[in-house]
Amino acid sequence: MRVKLIKDFLLYIEDCHKALAELYQRLSLEANDEKVKLLLEYMRNKEQLSYCHLHQYVQQAPLSLLNTLLEDIFDQSFPQRCKELKFQPELALEDVVTLAIQLDMQLIEAMQAATVNSSTSEAETALEDLTSKEEEMLYQVVMASHEFEYL
Repeated sequence: MRVKLIKDFLLYIEDCHKALAELYQRLSLEANDEKVKLLLEYMRNKEQLSYCHLHQYVQQAPLSLLNTLLEDIFDQSFPQRCKELKFQPELALEDVVTLAIQLDMQLIEAMQAATVNSSTSEAETALEDLTSKEEEMLYQVVMASHEFEYL
């Protein structure tokens, strides 16, 4: 069994948010529909905000938490998969929402798995809180997508 520090896991999640922001930026440049472009820009901003919040969290978190060991159970190919995703310029709003839900759920599931495999109650609580924030952001994306439909 391989182990890593929670800090390394959180830095990996930061990288995932950066990769998602880059993906949404790239798709925005390729998209034809103005509503889709707006939604992708919203998604890019959401990922940048998520990255910033997580980065601040890591900077301020106690060393006892950051140095907690965690089973190395997470797949580290997520950022690379984001770089390799290809879509047609005819993306519809539903396509963007479906993609966002799928990708966000992958991150949420990785965080839930890390929570289950955390070795201390401090780590478990911290990861649960961070996972809840990710779930809340996903909910906001779904709600925002409904608003984009009516623009």
